[in-house]
Amino acid sequence: MKKLSIKLTTTQEREYPIFVGSHVIEKIDTLFNFSRYSKLFIITDETVAPFYLEKLRNALPAKVAEIILPSGESAKEIQYLTKIWQQMIAEQIDRKSLIINLGGGVIGDIGGFAASTYMRGVDFINIPTTLLAQVDESVGGKTMINFAGIKNIVGTFYQPSAVIIDVETIKTLPARQLLNGFAEIIKHGLIKDKQYFDLVTSKKPTDFSQEELIEIIARSNVIKAEFVESDEKESGMRKIVNYGHTIGHAIEALSLESKKSLLHGEAISIGMVAENKIAVEIGLLSEKNAELVKKTLENTGLPVEIPDFPIDEIIEKMKSDKKNTGGTINFTLLKSIGEGVINQTVSEEIIRKTLATS
Repeated sequence: MKKLSIKLTTTQEREYPIFVGSHVIEKIDTLFNFSRYSKLFIITDETVAPFYLEKLRNALPAKVAEIILPSGESAKEIQYLTKIWQQMIAEQIDRKSLIINLGGGVIGDIGGFAASTYMRGVDFINIPTTLLAQVDESVGGKTMINFAGIKNIVGTFYQPSAVIIDVETIKTLPARQLLNGFAEIIKHGLIKDKQYFDLVTSKKPTDFSQEELIEIIARSNVIKAEFVESDEKESGMRKIVNYGHTIGHAIEALSLESKKSLLHGEAISIGMVAENKIAVEIGLLSEKNAELVKKTLENTGLPVEIPDFPIDEIIEKMKSDKKNTGGTINFTLLKSIGEGVINQTVSEEIIRKTLATS
């Protein structure tokens, strides 16, 4: 069992634990003090519930209420947020209650947003069940929903009271979902730690042992925590985790509107390759390193080419990105393997040129 902690250096200092281990759900009552809450309310989805809902219920010290949402990104919409609020009211969830998000990134995002807004904020914990959520979305306090066809455009910064990661859940993931998580793991190495990048790309994702995965997940959380602790609301260096996301989010949003649906990590893989081409074009990154990243992602089993979407539509989605300021598209780009740089503005001409060759 690994126990990490994240300490926020904000006006109201706060620290919360991150547990990473195997068979953690069964012993969750020994890791977190549930007795201080008046009610427990689980938010999960139709895919996760058959595997882990009963196991979690049995491990908790008190009776729980719950809501089960549809699976997938389509559940991260305002109509499902409304259903959560309605169910909370029906179950008489009060300000001393605890929300438990059991699922992947969609559940963590919408569940955290529901917790942050219900009665002006109630406590919540994340139990991420996908590798992607375990290394990215469950830590850092970003909560959100999609709205008006724009991914993650409405949300809050609201930190969990704990993150509890059980690597046993990875065993039930389809291979595509495992690769989906490795896109973010590789990203963490690329923006911060070349040695970590070399480690996580040293063999196929399916070839890592459970013990190795625990170490990998823990290290990814440490890397992300380093940025979150000093920049909770993404006004500075936390922006570095957005590498690959400016183009990646646009591709992902368009894919969800088409028959070429991409998972988040797949879109970010494509985004990293495309944004590396921009970095080469402006003289920031060497062509050798850009090609190394592309080949590494290909060897991992991730996509690297932009689907056949109109360039104008991609750019329109990019212009709606919440990271932009004054209508200027804002990038985090790679300078070298293990070093990212924030606040890079690029002309639309270069963006179009890059998209046309990606």
